[in-house]
Amino acid sequence: MGHFREHIASARSSGSKPYAASLRGCRKRVAGDEGAEMLRRRRSGRATRASLRCSTLAMLALLCASVVLVAYASADQIQQQMGSNTEEQIRDMHAKVTEIWQEMMQRQAAAIDPDAALHAVCRVLPSATLEAEQPRVSGLVLFRQLRPGALLEAFFHLEGFPNEPNGTNRAIHVHQFGDLSQGCDSTGPHYNPMSVPHPQHPGDFGNFAVRDGQVWKYRSGLAASLTGPHSIAGRAVVVHAGEDDMGRGGNQASLENGNAGRRLACCVVGLCGPGPWARQTQEHAERKKRRRESECKAV
Repeated sequence: MGHFREHIASARSSGSKPYAASLRGCRKRVAGDEGAEMLRRRRSGRATRASLRCSTLAMLALLCASVVLVAYASADQIQQQMGSNTEEQIRDMHAKVTEIWQEMMQRQAAAIDPDAALHAVCRVLPSATLEAEQPRVSGLVLFRQLRPGALLEAFFHLEGFPNEPNGTNRAIHVHQFGDLSQGCDSTGPHYNPMSVPHPQHPGDFGNFAVRDGQVWKYRSGLAASLTGPHSIAGRAVVVHAGEDDMGRGGNQASLENGNAGRRLACCVVGLCGPGPWARQTQEHAERKKRRRESECKAV
């Protein structure tokens, strides 16, 4: 090893041409490899950004067309002149726009970070078609899916329920359309891509106990998904006035919607970043801590 180092030192000091040429060649090869890698990354990044821009522009055009048609169809004077075929065409267009939007959002999330968990938010508002005496329920539903194919987690934080005895249950389901043009009534039936009876639909979240006019609940192991062909992104979450009979009501409506009653409030599921979920997780932990402290003081 010592002789080898002396030979290298001697070659350097004497300006050995073979050594210098070899060193220059090595440096050129390294520089060439680095340059090629940088060029590949730049091209890949430009292609990804261009693809996302094109998808976004196409999606905006389709959404605008869908909104115009839905508004057109919802006008009272126009509705009287329209046949059922036109209404079905508008429904089909809305479904297609929803599917394209879901695919675009999934591709965008994968391009940003393929290994990141997916998050979604749904801001619940009272239905626009409620009578004055009906309760005005509002709040937030958050979703997280750690990876494609994993079961879904969700936070439900709703308020505005009437002051009834604690323990009253309200049903919450995912409905087929993210269409709120006629309040929650235009969200369609339960989302049921596999054509199975209730309560086996992917968005059959079941019943939630109301306490002090609120629902505050974390649930895991939900069968719904934010990715794939049966994603609930772009669809509606509906809060019902009654309790879900879980398919045991003995009639056809029980196997379709659990006889859950009127649609009080709803929202459209949209993909988002991890921030809302992180804040809700912290608030949930603090709430549980306060509850434990309160229980300890009561004892």
